[in-house]
This record gives sequence, structure tokens and C-alpha cells, in this order.
Amino acid sequence: MALITMPSTPAFSASTWSIKRAVAQSRSPFSGHEQVYEYSMACWQATVTLPPMKRSQAGAWQAFFLKLRGRANTFLMGDPDGQTNIGTATTASVTSGTHAIGDTTIPLTLNGTLKAGDYVQFGTGASSQLHMIVSDFAGSGTATIEPSLKVAISGSTSASISGTTAVMRMDSNDLGWDADHVSKYGFSFSCTEAI
Repeated sequence: MALITMPSTPAFSASTWSIKRAVAQSRSPFSGHEQVYEYSMACWQATVTLPPMKRSQAGAWQAFFLKLRGRANTFLMGDPDGQTNIGTATTASVTSGTHAIGDTTIPLTLNGTLKAGDYVQFGTGASSQLHMIVSDFAGSGTATIEPSLKVAISGSTSASISGTTAVMRMDSNDLGWDADHVSKYGFSFSCTEAI
């Protein structure tokens, strides 16, 4: 599996960003009581559309799709509308210690604030993990994140709060594009976090 670089231009014209969870629920037909079980699976999903473009720009996107080889390879992508923070922080670091798979509270040190809805990325490249801050946080202390950690991290793990990404994989092996009579190309695709 290779990590393929996604073209940076043009910017997406529309996007849908969501989280997919596995939660089982059953209800007794006799008492109405419910049983709910939350599994650990929680991954980001996206559907994006690019603006119409001429072949001179479209070629880079066509090559990107071909290099992905369907669902074989992965790429980095983040929420297009979440690339800058709502808060004031410009740097973040993980406080020393080991933080286990499943943790939702992570000791961080910031040089400002992060607001609920800001993203934080732990790791880089093929080990990038994307999380959202779900409660306002400032300075040093314990930040609450979702989804929970999928891999253990430590104080030496890098933390990014700007231009955050996750490792994504296409939802289909069939990747294509549209073109009209004046050679304007259109691209739209959906992808899910590769775990």
C-alpha cells in the first residue's frame, strides 16, 4: 500500500464530511427495553466535488485516480472547511506519557485556545490520525477528543492543529470523470478513513 499525493488545486467546490460508527441496538418486543453496544469502529468519511476545470488542470486529478489503483492505495485528506482553527492556538504538543487505544482524553500543551469543532492530528504521513476537539480547551491540561484513539500515542508523537489530515481510501475501485463538449472536466468522489 502506497501513500499517493493528492493534487492541491483547485479547491473542492462542495464537501460532505462525517463520522461512521458501529453501534448495535436491540429492543425487546415484550418490555420495550433496549440494549446498546458501542463497538470501537469510528472512521471519517467524505464526499467531495471539484469545480469544473480544463484538461490542463484535470490531468493531475486523472493521474491521481490512476495511481490510487482503485482502493489499493491511500492518500491524505482533511475536512476542507476545518483546515484552520476556530481557536487561537498555532502549536500543540502531546504531554509526556503513553495514551492507549480507546482514550478520549489527551494531555496537550497549547500556545492559545482550541474550540469545540477544531481538529487535531496525531502522527504524520501514513501514521496520521485525525480527531476533533469536542470541548473548548486552553493552555495545558487534558483535551477531550472524538473519535477515540485508534493507535497508542506518547509524548514523542507529533500533534498538528492546522492543515490536519487523515489517511483516506477511496470507497470504490471504479474511479472516473466527466467531460462536456467544451472539454470542461468534472470530478466527484467519496472516501473513508483507512484504519
